[in-house]
Amino acid sequence: MKLIHKFKSLNFDKRNIKEISFVIIHYTALPSIENSIEYLCQKSNRVSCHYIIGQNGRIYNLVDEKYRAWHAGQSSWLSEKDLNSASIGIELDYSPNHNNNKFSSSLMNSLILLLMYLTKKYKIDKRNILGHSDIAPYRKKDPGVKFPWKKLYNLNLSYNPKKVKLSSIKKIRLWFEKYRIYSNKNKILIMLNIIGYDISKSTNSKYFYKILINKYRSHYFQNKSYKKSNPELIDFIEAHFCSLLLTKT
Repeated sequence: MKLIHKFKSLNFDKRNIKEISFVIIHYTALPSIENSIEYLCQKSNRVSCHYIIGQNGRIYNLVDEKYRAWHAGQSSWLSEKDLNSASIGIELDYSPNHNNNKFSSSLMNSLILLLMYLTKKYKIDKRNILGHSDIAPYRKKDPGVKFPWKKLYNLNLSYNPKKVKLSSIKKIRLWFEKYRIYSNKNKILIMLNIIGYDISKSTNSKYFYKILINKYRSHYFQNKSYKKSNPELIDFIEAHFCSLLLTKT
């Protein structure tokens, strides 16, 4: 894997003495790799990443891994609030509104090589390879609904909820009944929160709840038609939740 060190961003600081345990995937939303590198290296923009990958597969290292790049912004996952200190940020040269609107095979092949390198080097759990929209669901939508998470699942480079026994799911349903939690929305919010998502804005807002659900779908439940009440989605989140609990134990 060849890295290009020609360009360097000034937008970084020291990590807050934390282990690197996450990889966050972004897209640039700019029309070209040249535009993106220029933007990420401009000090006044106060944003950066460790790596950016072009449509042709070239990987540029803009910030040394030992430093805290400024890519995650205000975000959280489980109990982690400073994801910039705990992660490596990877930008992809992709924009839904310009000519670079496909995740090319060259780009994806380089991303796969980079993820293999990082997960081995830092022993990163595949559950912690996330999109910007996972850690900041109310602000961000990248890497977007077209990002091919399945390619990463198939290479064990991202978490794909496994099938679980019906008996395990029944235990979860009985737990909700025991505590008189009958609303599907409340059940989903509890499960998504334990999975890792920030649910703070969704508890009392239909608008933000819909945003949260769509961000979950864009990662874990892609290519499924949206319905106002979607039992298949609820079943999937239950299986995800149970699979995660079983993995932890």
